[in-house]
Amino acid sequence: MNIRDRLNKILENLQQHGQVQVRELAQEFGVSEMTIRRDLERLAKEGHLVRTYGGATVAAGLIGEQPFAAKAVSHIEEKQRIGRAAADLVQEGDVVLLDAGSTTLAIARCLKGRKGLTVITVDLRIALELCDEPGIEVIVTGGTAMPEVYNLLGPLAEQFVRSLTVNIGFVGTSSADVEHGLTTPTLAKVTLKRAIIQAAQHAVLVTDSSKFNRRATYQICHFSAFDRVITDHGLPPEAEKAIREGGIPLDLV
Repeated sequence: MNIRDRLNKILENLQQHGQVQVRELAQEFGVSEMTIRRDLERLAKEGHLVRTYGGATVAAGLIGEQPFAAKAVSHIEEKQRIGRAAADLVQEGDVVLLDAGSTTLAIARCLKGRKGLTVITVDLRIALELCDEPGIEVIVTGGTAMPEVYNLLGPLAEQFVRSLTVNIGFVGTSSADVEHGLTTPTLAKVTLKRAIIQAAQHAVLVTDSSKFNRRATYQICHFSAFDRVITDHGLPPEAEKAIREGGIPLDLV
């Protein structure tokens, strides 16, 4: 196992258990405790966790950017249900705009086998997932690829998205909060996600409930920017209340 695979596995353990111990991780990966300590220090600097005596715990406060490999192994069943519910909104002949992320990738997988669709995406993994589907035309925005996240960012991506009008756009998030709405640890994502929302005649937020009650540095928008929200039954009550009181259709799957 290389270093990045080990780091991703540590993040997976952290997502599942809320905390990790140096001794247990060293035994699991067959490396020294000093190696694990260095790994944890690196992940702490990246904002993924907080070091504790003998281990680490989930980072409190502002969250950092997570690599795709870590996101892909968390809340898999919830993302699959969200993906199916979102795909049910797509009709034949639609032009669909997919944000980057593991939840929007789940939507893409549920679109396989469909006919007469155009899918535009800022996600390299989604493009690869759908490019061999005979009934789906796949268009990639262009832009600068974000390592380990596979999101296309920057002026090229933004300019392309701003030129679009699509039937439906699906937007994911790593953090959502009743007071601040959607936030992101990556500044370049702010204008791109806003452009995706603006381009869509019907903008839909798709995210599992673990992303709520979390906040990152840069604000994207409030829930009112969306025409619908799709999440799972673990949604915190205060978030459900805020969304419903805002008159936004909410699907809990």
